Amino acid sequence: MLPHRIFEIRAEKHDESEIKLDRHFFVINVDHEAKEIVVEAYEYVGDDKKPGSGRLKFVFRGKNSIDLFRTILKYDLVTMLDHAAYLGYELARAEECLKTGRKYVQDEME
Repeated sequence: MLPHRIFEIRAEKHDESEIKLDRHFFVINVDHEAKEIVVEAYEYVGDDKKPGSGRLKFVFRGKNSIDLFRTILKYDLVTMLDHAAYLGYELARAEECLKTGRKYVQDEME
């Protein structure tokens, strides 16, 4: 049997200029009164894909990040792996805020 090689790779600094945008963008909120995470899915309008320039297409509601994430994927709104990872991360943060009663702010790194 040949020896198994393991490659160790260090994380590179994230360069925002290299981000490619998906077909949709998401606005995530926590509704503490309803005890739900709310995800609005916007379809980009026009070719320039400016942040915030979209048409609301779907509103997803749920109590946990996994169910919401899988439901969003089922509707084929996320096509890029980095976007899926970002969405999963933000949904997990939103779920933690829902559980602890803390305020959730999207894209706010703790």
